[in-house]
Amino acid sequence: MFRVSLLPQAAAFVIAGALLAAPAVAQLSSAPNDAPRSPAAAERRARPALERETSDRPTADAPREAEEQQTDERQGLDKRQGADAPQGVEEQRRVDRRQATDARESLARALRDWSNEEPRVDESVQRSEIAAYYKKRNYAPIWRAADGFTESARSALGALRDAGRDGLRVNAPAQESSWSAAGELALSEAVADYAAQASGARVNPATISPDIEERPSVVKPAQALDAVAEAGDGAGARLAAFNPSHPAYAALREKLAELRAARGHPRRQAAAAHESDAKPITNFASLSEAKAKRVEAEIIANMERWRWEPREMGATRLEVNIPQFETTFTRDNQAVLRARVIVGKKTSPTPVFSDLMPYIIINPSWNVPESIIENELEPKTGGKLSKLRARGYKVTYRNGRPIVQQEPGEKNALGRLKFVFPNDLLIYMHDTPQKKLFARAKRAYSHGCVRVQDPFKLAEEVVARPGYDEKRLKALIGTKEHRINLAKPIPVHIEYFTAVVNDDGALKLYDDIYGYSAKVRSALAL
Repeated sequence: MFRVSLLPQAAAFVIAGALLAAPAVAQLSSAPNDAPRSPAAAERRARPALERETSDRPTADAPREAEEQQTDERQGLDKRQGADAPQGVEEQRRVDRRQATDARESLARALRDWSNEEPRVDESVQRSEIAAYYKKRNYAPIWRAADGFTESARSALGALRDAGRDGLRVNAPAQESSWSAAGELALSEAVADYAAQASGARVNPATISPDIEERPSVVKPAQALDAVAEAGDGAGARLAAFNPSHPAYAALREKLAELRAARGHPRRQAAAAHESDAKPITNFASLSEAKAKRVEAEIIANMERWRWEPREMGATRLEVNIPQFETTFTRDNQAVLRARVIVGKKTSPTPVFSDLMPYIIINPSWNVPESIIENELEPKTGGKLSKLRARGYKVTYRNGRPIVQQEPGEKNALGRLKFVFPNDLLIYMHDTPQKKLFARAKRAYSHGCVRVQDPFKLAEEVVARPGYDEKRLKALIGTKEHRINLAKPIPVHIEYFTAVVNDDGALKLYDDIYGYSAKVRSALAL
């Protein structure tokens, strides 16, 4: 009876107490959720959600809001892990967090001011990409350290100041003892600019000639900034690595340094009669000032064209340098064969491009291009292409259009051997019955394809299979086509370089037969 009579009274007492306390508890628990942490946060809450989500303009509040959230999380972690931490340590943590927030806000304001400026057209795109890069990072600096700028920043600055050794023009920012948002952006812009220039952004090959098919892979700001900022004391080397790594490029860079060192000494003012491009240059100090200036411009223009070439050219490869009228076959990065070539005339230039050679053909047929049929064969035959049959050609018609093919044989325009690297340009290397032309110094006579001297020697190196030496390959000469597949397709690079460092270490200049080098010098204001 005692227990039964007391339970209802106790329950009533507890319920009544809870009801009296509930409003106060509710009021205390809701107050922090309704009250913003700062006036800026209150303004953001009042702002329409769509406006907040679609705005790309940097603001000082954006990093603060994210930093406040991160601060709350860190404070909770501190309470769990370091409740007994010394007061000085906790105070330093608060200072560090405050400085990090200030740096983000400062950088956001600097980017906002940056966007209000009117940069050059080429700078505008780069700056917008840099701004997007920092926005993605929530405006966290990449060059800031506790004592000023990071080790990466100092190392990168050294490479920027040395940009001229690669023929680049980069505005290196002044070194500052303490970090600033302006200094951060100036360094980031310089690093992005260096990487872009080094990877080929200065000159678009298509503006030089439509016959230049090479297209450099220009490094984007985000890629450059990430790579360099994380490299520590190797940041300068990492930045310089955006330049071509080809040995031929490095050789030109060395010659540029030698020439500039020689130009620092007293010089003759008039060009001597013996100053000619026909002979390799072994002594830059012997050049007149005018000639030295022209050679320097030519070296830089050729270094620029190396930026258009693929960065990975293949340890085993076949190269043709058009102005040099020469092809070089390289195996395991060692040149094993050089041969003379005949290239396209100025009116039918050999294109500059890279491709892969999967096979060769012995006793090739020649499918005459439409341009040659229209411009040469039809005028020569008075429009009666049937006359060509007496000269070993097959003439057929498809949809009213003539198709002319020359059968294999000693008079075939392709000779006895064809090196095939399929491409839309219909360009390949081949033998020729007109071998006397190889004796000439300047050999620009073809319609665009490349004719090679001693093709069977080259074929032996290219095939590189037991039982396929030069003698065996020549034994296949006849009237039937023989296709020989290579064990692995070989990279082929048709190049255009008018300045080359030869095996003896001397600089050799070649005639600018298509005028490309002059256009590059003009584009670079050299």
